[in-house]
Amino acid sequence: MHIAMIVNPKSGRGKGAKGARLLEAEIHRRGHQCTRLHISADNEQVHELISESDRALIIGGDGTVHHLLETLAQTQTPMYHYATGTANLIAKEFGMSQSPSTVVDHLLSDEPPTRVDLPTCNGVPFLIMLSIGIDASVIHRFEDMRSHKGGYRAYLAPILREVISPRTACFSVKTPDTPPAKYSGIFVVSNMKSYGGHFNPSPAADPSDGLLNAVVIPCTSSIGAALQYGFLRLRLSRACLKRSSSDSFEIRSSHSHLCVQVDGEKATRVPDLVDGKLTPHSSLQILLKDQSIMIQIPKKVMHP
Repeated sequence: MHIAMIVNPKSGRGKGAKGARLLEAEIHRRGHQCTRLHISADNEQVHELISESDRALIIGGDGTVHHLLETLAQTQTPMYHYATGTANLIAKEFGMSQSPSTVVDHLLSDEPPTRVDLPTCNGVPFLIMLSIGIDASVIHRFEDMRSHKGGYRAYLAPILREVISPRTACFSVKTPDTPPAKYSGIFVVSNMKSYGGHFNPSPAADPSDGLLNAVVIPCTSSIGAALQYGFLRLRLSRACLKRSSSDSFEIRSSHSHLCVQVDGEKATRVPDLVDGKLTPHSSLQILLKDQSIMIQIPKKVMHP
């Protein structure tokens, strides 16, 4: 078996580079081949390596996987995520291991890979979730600060800035079955249950059911947002949460530039946005059609 190893060596303050060395040694010890590439390598080179390999082993954070989704969808090479980031939502969702020997066990397993839905936002694929509002604003502030050390502690300063000067969102949501409805607060579209900080706004989300789960979390201030997330953290049912499911959502801004985050990153790669923000003159078209990727992990791990 040949394994394509795509590495973000800076992830986890060096954990990515160390993990790559351990995994490469374990793969070779078991008599299999492995070719390692840096995540910043030429896109065509990365695409060719993954397309010619039996498995794609991605080492880094959720963002590292996010940037490879288009290639994974085109090649349909089964992917495994060795997570070395902060939230590691993909690995948590699928029960992926951080033990090199267990990771190689999963990579070499005879179990067939699992097909996972891959939605798009204005044509850009995402795997975990998308949101607008105060939580997305924290992501924007975090990336603008460019001091990404300390894991979750690095978010304290952006959160404090958001508390002092919240960037609330007013927006409309439309689906094929419903007319536009206006809201104020946070809007989350989930392909998976996993969400940073153990908040799961859409606990019924299933990445293989052909639907996206969405929730409007009403709030007009950072304090209101904190209270709502507190209820979510405690898994308390809230009648004020507006939940829906569909294979298509259209989001428009009511009057201002709204921060958008995709898979935990500032949505700068999404077309028609301005520095990752939705303007009153543009829209977010979130679609789930027939696009998918393959995840390589034993079924017994996914469904204990």
